Amino acid sequence: MKRLLGFVAGCAIALSTPVLAQEKATLRLNWLIYGFHTPFYLGIERGYYKAEGIDLEVGEGQGSGRAVQIIAAKGDTFGLSDGSSIINGATKGAPIKAVMGIMNTTPFAIIARADSGIKSMKDFEGKTIAATTGEAGLTILPALLKNAKLDPAKINFLRVDGPTKMVSVLEKRAEALLGGSENQPFILEQKGVQSVVFNYADYGTNTMGLAIHVHADTLKEKPKLVEGFIRATQKAYADAEKDPAAAIAAGVKVKPDMDKDMALKQLNAGLKLVRSKAAPTAAIGFMPAADWQMTLDLMKEFQELKTDMPASAFFTNDLLPK
Repeated sequence: MKRLLGFVAGCAIALSTPVLAQEKATLRLNWLIYGFHTPFYLGIERGYYKAEGIDLEVGEGQGSGRAVQIIAAKGDTFGLSDGSSIINGATKGAPIKAVMGIMNTTPFAIIARADSGIKSMKDFEGKTIAATTGEAGLTILPALLKNAKLDPAKINFLRVDGPTKMVSVLEKRAEALLGGSENQPFILEQKGVQSVVFNYADYGTNTMGLAIHVHADTLKEKPKLVEGFIRATQKAYADAEKDPAAAIAAGVKVKPDMDKDMALKQLNAGLKLVRSKAAPTAAIGFMPAADWQMTLDLMKEFQELKTDMPASAFFTNDLLPK
């Protein structure tokens, strides 16, 4: 009888709990799944998106620029791209806008071998930095060197392709490389090389890291969908801050060959970049106007971007929970 009563009570609770109709939505990542992406899968696993009426599917990416193109063509609902790619796309006519900053502090960094003797920015004089022609970190490097009061003429650059950057540092053909503070240091460590990281943002050179963006039509026609996605993602990243291992576990279920130790280090490093130095206590997702303005200014000065569009044209915080 007790079991029967329990069953009936359970049914009553289930019937009284409203179930939101699920709308299918897709998220296109900026790259292949790595540690910092795993909170999205944690949010799916814990039902945060479903609670907002969103049946979310996450797809790996092929670069931020490609994610911008896909969202502009309405191939996916949400995209994850760096701020520079969002600005580039929008100024070329892509009808997109950032609605949530996932990484408001740039991961751009100079990563030096710990045994190179480089302990300060001044120590880069006379040393060699491996870089890939055209990479975003290289194009705005003059701003970093200016802020750090360094003479570019006193630094040597080894121009190589992407994969060769790491090899050149491992083989000591270069003392350092340009990369991301949430990735390359841990790859070097895995190869037995300890590193020292010099973050661009620590020297007043910050660009928007990664932001969620949507098509203008989605923003206009489905604001509740966007708001729900933001709320669910905030919860997912907040959970990851409290228990990063749980996020990695959720990611491994989707990508079993993921290196868990490496992914955890990537996630922990990335979580330090979620909030901007301009708003360190802001809610997850809030994007300071100053960061978008600096990104736009740096692109105009160092990447030959020509546009009259104001920084406010590329993002909005209006859909964040009040």
